[in-house]
Amino acid sequence: MSQRRASKVRALAAVLAFVAGAATGRTVSIDGETAEFDVPPNPRASLVLLAGDAGISEADPLQRARAAYVARGFAVLSIDQKVNVRAAMKFASETARPVSIAAVSSGVRRLAGAIAAPGFRARSVVLVSGPLDLVRELVGRPQGLPPTLVIHHRRDACSKTPPAQVESFVQWGAGKVTVQWMDGGSSSGDPCGPQSHHGLAGLDDEVVKAISDFAQP
Repeated sequence: MSQRRASKVRALAAVLAFVAGAATGRTVSIDGETAEFDVPPNPRASLVLLAGDAGISEADPLQRARAAYVARGFAVLSIDQKVNVRAAMKFASETARPVSIAAVSSGVRRLAGAIAAPGFRARSVVLVSGPLDLVRELVGRPQGLPPTLVIHHRRDACSKTPPAQVESFVQWGAGKVTVQWMDGGSSSGDPCGPQSHHGLAGLDDEVVKAISDFAQP
């Protein structure tokens, strides 16, 4: 079985588990903006997924596997970059705590702005294929970081998110940053698009495990 086919089979298994667990999914409004909220029976924590340019669609690297997070017991709130991050996290916390948040690509910049604001609180944050030099600039001081996981592909060819930024970000993070390097998978089309190494194409299973393990209470 090819790696891509195996990834599709695993994704289907996650969806079936999602359905079998009788998770409830609904469209919600947060400060007038639309979001999607998927809640399993007895959620053990909440996970906010902040999309990149693709928005809340199956093209987004986080959204295409969101059923797998629900199958692992997370209440999953999916938002695009128009939604207020702090309001989203408050909304999720009313269903299950603690609350973690993962952002991908351009969504990482939006999350960095929220982290920089006074009073930001999260169990953990995950930066997937993000512009890490820009995160440092926006956050300013590493003391403002919650426990942070960086997920990055070793062959990310997007000019905005070179892998070389990872090591300097880890050093700046002063012990608050963990890195999960990704390799393999597949890459096609726009080097900054969802089907490239930047979008971690073919690696959904590995990404889901890394985020779930880091965000677990």
